[in-house]
Amino acid sequence: MRLGQMAADLELDVSALLRSLAADPQRLADSDPAILGGLFRLIHLRLARAGIESIPEDTEFAKLAHGWIGAILSAVPEVTPNQFLLLQLLATRGSDASLGVLVNQVRQRPPQTWMQAGQILGPLMQRDGWKVDAVYPALLDCLSSPAMAAPVLDLANFLYRKGRVDRHPAADQLTVLNHLLGEVSGRLSRFEEDPRSFGDDVETVQNRLSESVALAVSLCDAVGLIGDESSIGKLNQAIELKHRRVQCEAAGALARMDDDLGKKRLLQLTDEPAARLRAIQYADELGFGDDVDPDQRTETASAESEMALWLTQPQQMGVPPTGVEVIESRRMMWPSFDDPIDVHLVRFEYNFGDRQYSNIGIVGPVTFALAADVADLPVDDIFAIYAGWHAEHNEIFTVAADQLNEAQKRLMAAYRDHLDRAGYEDATPELLGLFLDETAGIFRAVRDETECRVVTDGLETIDQPIAGRQRPLQGGDVFNLYKGRKMLRTFNPGT
Repeated sequence: MRLGQMAADLELDVSALLRSLAADPQRLADSDPAILGGLFRLIHLRLARAGIESIPEDTEFAKLAHGWIGAILSAVPEVTPNQFLLLQLLATRGSDASLGVLVNQVRQRPPQTWMQAGQILGPLMQRDGWKVDAVYPALLDCLSSPAMAAPVLDLANFLYRKGRVDRHPAADQLTVLNHLLGEVSGRLSRFEEDPRSFGDDVETVQNRLSESVALAVSLCDAVGLIGDESSIGKLNQAIELKHRRVQCEAAGALARMDDDLGKKRLLQLTDEPAARLRAIQYADELGFGDDVDPDQRTETASAESEMALWLTQPQQMGVPPTGVEVIESRRMMWPSFDDPIDVHLVRFEYNFGDRQYSNIGIVGPVTFALAADVADLPVDDIFAIYAGWHAEHNEIFTVAADQLNEAQKRLMAAYRDHLDRAGYEDATPELLGLFLDETAGIFRAVRDETECRVVTDGLETIDQPIAGRQRPLQGGDVFNLYKGRKMLRTFNPGT
């Protein structure tokens, strides 16, 4: 309850809160980690909104906050969630003192995942006003941390590419980098032979795979930028892995060293949707972009690549699709855009031997694929359902049937009566959709002995069958279809 009150207090003095927490280390050590994690999220939200990086240096907060945060993080239980959010604040602040505390903390207690580590160091790639020697070479001590290694190298690679340093920050660690590259390549090779080598459950395997791939990519980039021939053997090992992103980075690093195998493999990878955009970028950067097949630079080829890349992300499918193909492209007005844009519908499929998975996603205004199967919808409706999903407005939302007020219940009763008259049976309310000044009821119902989900505003009614489907449209999906149709008709009259 107290945490909720603090979150609702717009006048909360975050400086006083940090000071109070730092003043009693034993109390922090004995506190509930979940409550501390909630406090850390609240502190992060308030200071991020306030612009922690712009607080004047002569204030008490600027002088002492890094010390308070360091004392807090040193005292809390190791399992406390959201510690990385406070470290991100130190990176955002970017002063020598705050960065010193950050480096010390991640050396002593590294974050739990490489994605958290990336969020910690991310602000340092967005601002130039911090001193590199406040971070490097000390941060290289974290190369032994599975979570920190890739982000530490990514930041070093970024600094070298941007000309912030004349010499790669990890150049003196080349022997270590080559050894790590050989180790992670061997680990990924064993995974390709037996995925169970990474764990017995899907979540563990995905986490370890994404961590290993991230490290392999960062290492290839780093040794390529350093450019010493001693790395060629390990890069040749990495280029033989099946993972397209790792192949691409190894090929790019070899090509940077003027190695013919690297150039050849990069050009071959432009045929692979999941690697195409990166391979073309490297070919252009390294001066042989004219050798890329022009067909791989078309909008269609790029859209297929964007979809494949999105699907390959760890939070999506985690691996490239077996097949990917643009089935329709249109230039149209789209929600949240002032001018017409190109929108592509992309069919993708996975062949898992005895099982197949396929769907149709969107590329253009956003790259995304719904969980529900939309492949059987007419093309116009596929555009519509994604337009409805993508539209954001504080006057567009849904209310669950069990949360309706009395006036909303009367609306839903009227919509149910309308469905009864239209021949639907057993209409069960699921959602009330509010779309600017309009409302629509979303129901589960039966029509012609087929179970379906249906949305109606009393004038327009849309139903979609759900019986016998593995991934049927949910209530929110049919509302997206309803509002998407309306918006696209309004934005694109005559189409």
